[in-house]
Amino acid sequence: MVNDPRVTEQLSHLGGVYRDPVRVDRDATALLRSSVGEHLTPVAAELYEDNGSHSTVLVLQGTIAVDFRGTTYRQLMEIYLPGRYPQRPPVCYVRLAEHIYLKNNHEHVGSDGKVDIPYLDEWTLHHHNLVELVIQMSSVFSADPPVFSRTSAATPPPPAYAAAAVYNDTRSSTTTTNSNHGSSISYQREKRQREVEAERRLAQDAAEANAAVAAARRAAQAEQEREVQRLAQQAWEERRIDQLRQNLTFKTQRHFVELSKETQQQVQADERHKQLLIHAESKIDAQIKALEKEKETLEGHLSTTREKSIAIKAWVRSHKERLAESKEAEAVPADKLVQPASELHGQMLALAAENAALTDVLYFLDRGLYAGKLDAVAHLKQVRKLAKKQFLVQAHLIKINQVLLDRSNSRR
Repeated sequence: MVNDPRVTEQLSHLGGVYRDPVRVDRDATALLRSSVGEHLTPVAAELYEDNGSHSTVLVLQGTIAVDFRGTTYRQLMEIYLPGRYPQRPPVCYVRLAEHIYLKNNHEHVGSDGKVDIPYLDEWTLHHHNLVELVIQMSSVFSADPPVFSRTSAATPPPPAYAAAAVYNDTRSSTTTTNSNHGSSISYQREKRQREVEAERRLAQDAAEANAAVAAARRAAQAEQEREVQRLAQQAWEERRIDQLRQNLTFKTQRHFVELSKETQQQVQADERHKQLLIHAESKIDAQIKALEKEKETLEGHLSTTREKSIAIKAWVRSHKERLAESKEAEAVPADKLVQPASELHGQMLALAAENAALTDVLYFLDRGLYAGKLDAVAHLKQVRKLAKKQFLVQAHLIKINQVLLDRSNSRR
């Protein structure tokens, strides 16, 4: 569809007022070229908002058709397209001609002429347009016009009985005159004219009386039709409100159902996450306890190592002192200085040497750990291995010592 050049010209003058000027041009052109908007003209005018702001926008001003009591009237209208159109609905005003006034407390027109109909309240971007808006306004105003006119009252017709009295007076006068001038031809002609005039007046009075009765009957019928239309409009609005209420209830229920499902899923996910955290915390606690126990064991080994180191150092000092005292003694190999009395004593000697060697190894492992030449994992692995071996050696020594003590006791 080719756009209306009048609309295109006005939009070019307005500049960047509209976010979607193509849609504005298309909708305005569709209304101006339709049968309901052919008496509208596009102009640029100021739109004053309720918040006090104002802006120059496109206005479609002119008349729309209103059918009332079998007659089509032209209602003056101004349809403003705000800057956010079509996201925002049009702003419509009823305008007044001479001797035309707004009705007080009209259901759909305010005291300033602003139109408020359900179609504007339900306006959406993709389902409403200007042509349907004008049709809706024509329908609403036809059921209940927003304006009325005030004109000077017409002069009432004379009563029927007055016309009859005039006719009787005329007939009496004619009879009297006829008795005095019965032979006059002009008098007969004048008499006939007066009778015709009286009959015409009677017919006119009767016609006016009949017209008044018919007008009253039409007014009563029109009032009845208006009441029927009002009731029909009220019933339509009630059905519309019920439908909107049902749609709102359905949407609300569906929203709450979806929200309940999402909340339930979120609660379940939080519960699973909580269980995972509890399980992880229990594993961490178990690892902490195991490390604390291992720490206690290592501290025990460290304490034993320190005690053994002190004992070895004391033995070394005493040995050095004995060596200093026996300078004259010949150097004899250590293996020859100690001669076991029996096989068990030989085993004790070998095990004691091995125990001392293991103690030395543990000492130097600790020194290597402190000096940073050995990591904790390797240190711990070697300490466990050597400590286990030393434990077996010491147990073996204790066992041999017990056997020797039992033999000594048995000899006594």
